[in-house]
Amino acid sequence: MNNQQARLILRACRPSGQDASDALIAEALEQARRDPELQKWFLDESAFDLHIQAKLRTTIMVPPELKASLLGLPQISSPRSRWRRPLWLAVAAALILLLGLSAFWMRPANTDQLDSFRKTMAGYSMRKHGHIVFEASDMAKIQQWFQTRGFKSDFDLPNGLRGKAAEGCRVVDWNSQKAALICFILADGNHVDLFVMDRAGFSGLSDKGVPQFAQAGNLETVTWSKGGKIYLLTGDGDKELLKKLIQQT
Repeated sequence: MNNQQARLILRACRPSGQDASDALIAEALEQARRDPELQKWFLDESAFDLHIQAKLRTTIMVPPELKASLLGLPQISSPRSRWRRPLWLAVAAALILLLGLSAFWMRPANTDQLDSFRKTMAGYSMRKHGHIVFEASDMAKIQQWFQTRGFKSDFDLPNGLRGKAAEGCRVVDWNSQKAALICFILADGNHVDLFVMDRAGFSGLSDKGVPQFAQAGNLETVTWSKGGKIYLLTGDGDKELLKKLIQQT
């Protein structure tokens, strides 16, 4: 199976994971795990599908009396003047259509943006090849490397990572924006990645929000904002490990 065939099959894969037992989809998922570019595409597709699913569930409300009204309609033996149809039915149909269309074309809200950001960054974190492109343990060298590439490195490390030796870094992409990735291997062997990006990409996101924990694939993540930037920490460890690393951030 090549990437083109895998993409065609994965387009039909529901984001909740209930299709993973299908032989063709399982083969396509395995192809995505082997290819970083295909994996990133699939993570983005899944995030978009979840966004649309959430919008349809929350914005399109079917009137509770609609079913009973439809079942109670008499048999139509002759055309009925359209002017005699209940006005509320026409309004409800038009509203449902408009809401459905707007759900597909609206930009994701903050929650959906964060979900997409988490999944995309988790995909970068799980890469075995090209995970980092610049190897350095000294944060000053890492910050200098980012600066030479036009990336502002005035970010604030969480308390649990200050003074820790890094493994290296790279610049990653999300929604046509650049984010910094800094990789750490902790003393206990746990691998964590810190992602930093300008908060301008998240419209209306508060700079005083509490850290938000969420699972992204097999990784635990925590997201917070501070000083005009959004931070995301992923790790092999559990939620308690991430809590310790960001304590008093």
